[in-house]
Amino acid sequence: MADVTFLNIMRWSDEQCRDYLEAQRWANGPICPKCGESEHYTITRKSATKNVNKKLYRCKACKKDYTATVGTIFEDSKVPLSKWFAAIYLMCASKKGMSAHQIHRELDVTYKSAWFMCHRIREMMREKFPELLSGVVEADETYVGGKPRGRKKMTPQESGKYKAAKAIVFGIKERGGRVRSMHVPDAKRKTLHPLILDNTAPGTHLMTDILPSYRGMARHMRHDMVNHEIEFVRGDVHTQGIESYWAIVKRGLYGTFHHVGRDYLGHYLNEFDYRFNSRKVSDAARFSALMAQPQGRVLWFCETPQPENPFA
Repeated sequence: MADVTFLNIMRWSDEQCRDYLEAQRWANGPICPKCGESEHYTITRKSATKNVNKKLYRCKACKKDYTATVGTIFEDSKVPLSKWFAAIYLMCASKKGMSAHQIHRELDVTYKSAWFMCHRIREMMREKFPELLSGVVEADETYVGGKPRGRKKMTPQESGKYKAAKAIVFGIKERGGRVRSMHVPDAKRKTLHPLILDNTAPGTHLMTDILPSYRGMARHMRHDMVNHEIEFVRGDVHTQGIESYWAIVKRGLYGTFHHVGRDYLGHYLNEFDYRFNSRKVSDAARFSALMAQPQGRVLWFCETPQPENPFA
């Protein structure tokens, strides 16, 4: 198969995309998504049917039919796999994200389909087995939301009310390494302390600002704080790394997506985290790594149980 580039992906047929997905998902051969057995029969259709798949597998253990898309974000989608792959590549390669409207225009799918595709892809980007962050880590919180219009200056009371209406995002970043961000209900000590402890390994050196919510972390790990009203850097004590990451996130949220609902903010953060954590590899390598973890069918809006589709 040709090199993985956006132009080559757009030239692939659905069968070529399916073969690539099989190779990435099942490096050692097909595995039944129902029971996990690898023994199978291969069924090849010789005549045209209402289903476009020319090949599927039948598990020898549970007798269920399946293909590479069963149990993945592609299951039961009427959008061609080539367009799915193109959307995934665009979202992997765009540093500040790709809006659903842009996917809708460039790939000739409806906006509703593009929006749902983007959220399915963000589900792929979510860390399935998160590892603890270690070494020197920086923790910080930021506020996400629109800016007031028609005002050049607000009173302290108005500023406090406006800030309280924003969504709060908390993040932890390794120096020179990975980042993990999440939407939190508040920035209180009882909320932030467990998040720091649950996401950092023993022996971690923590860097924060002087927000009162961070006080008391010295009982659990080495903890240094920097007062931004006086200085931004004191030797190696600073939070410049996580703050530069907030700049990337906000440029994407404000410049690309313009408005993000609170209920979906966590999904967008998954996308930014994935791209940042794989920033040291090429776009093709980032795409290939993502295609190896497509599991997780998303059915947010289905109120009734969906039947299994063995030909997905």
